[in-house]
Amino acid sequence: MPTPPKNLNEFSSLVQLIKDLRGPDGCEWDRKQTHLSLAPYAIEETYEMIEALESADDKEFCEELGDVLFQVVIHAQLANERKAFDMNDVIQSINEKLVRRHPHVFADTKVDGTDDIIKNWELIKAEEKKSKKKKSAVFNIPKGLPALQAAEKIGDKTNAYKFDWSKISDVVTQLKSEIAELEDVLQNDPKNSQHLIHEMGDVLFSAAQVARHLSIEPESALRQANQRFSGRFLAMLSECGDDLEKFISLPADDKEKLWKIVKNKST
Repeated sequence: MPTPPKNLNEFSSLVQLIKDLRGPDGCEWDRKQTHLSLAPYAIEETYEMIEALESADDKEFCEELGDVLFQVVIHAQLANERKAFDMNDVIQSINEKLVRRHPHVFADTKVDGTDDIIKNWELIKAEEKKSKKKKSAVFNIPKGLPALQAAEKIGDKTNAYKFDWSKISDVVTQLKSEIAELEDVLQNDPKNSQHLIHEMGDVLFSAAQVARHLSIEPESALRQANQRFSGRFLAMLSECGDDLEKFISLPADDKEKLWKIVKNKST
């Protein structure tokens, strides 16, 4: 039977614990895991970490960071078992990358503000891809990234290539234009689902660009909006004594009045 490490505040203890969990006397669930089977958990844990961060609960944030770290270490352990790489290689890789991509800190490269830093970062990444003989990707955005977040990053990339709106008012005008096109389809071609999807996508993409020009992270803004709406809806149910049937049977006007009441209370 494995013995837990004595010093549980050391990184090496986490590495050993995961090695033991994967060992012959470890946990059946952990032993069955593969890189692919663990992938959904990595995504889930990352979102839970962000949720804890936004809640400003440091204890919860600390715990969720640990869950994310577990994902990193168990993947390294799986790779070690198949003789691909180990945790030391992961650490060395990120350390080398941080030094390489910050020549203005660790070398004598001169920069003038964050724009220069980002420009150098992109140039260094492009050179790294050449050295690895990878096909250059203009956007280089992970396929699993949430679409709203990806839209923001696409805008960042095209901005770097000098293809962007110069004024926030122009972006808002573009958003209004996309909404008008959606309204036109709703009025003249409402049964064409593909056309509706197309125009709705354009509206969301343009909304993400408005957020980007306002230096607002759209994914975070939408999460906050979701939380506000959910909280207000639950408050409406509370006004009805948490009786769903009673709420459902209310006339639309009464529901609108309830909504205004709870919205005023929450602002």
